[in-house]
Amino acid sequence: MKKNKKWWIIVGAFLVLCLVGYIILFVIPKDTANKAADNYLAEQKIKSSQIESRVITKDWKMGGYLTKIVFKDDPDIKYEYSYDKRIDLPYHIFVNGYKDGSGQTADGMKHPPLPEQLAEINKTK
Repeated sequence: MKKNKKWWIIVGAFLVLCLVGYIILFVIPKDTANKAADNYLAEQKIKSSQIESRVITKDWKMGGYLTKIVFKDDPDIKYEYSYDKRIDLPYHIFVNGYKDGSGQTADGMKHPPLPEQLAEINKTK
């Protein structure tokens, strides 16, 4: 009887560790990325009523999270808000815009990136 009790304790502890690991590695960073995207949108003075669709996914290739947004007033351009805590930009977010699979410059976007990102882009040119 003691043998079975030991196994149940081991299995239970393993499942609890797996759950804690999942929360620490995926749930908390996704929530942090989502809040950072919300703060970035607020800084751009964009309201949630202007957003047609919003999808947040884990960016396995580059790390961090990717929030894809389509705005009602600019449906042709798909905006990608890339969150990575290693990026030294406001809210750790880098914004890209794509129209028909082609990258857009800030001039062609109705919701351009914040000035700090534009200054960083111009500095690297």
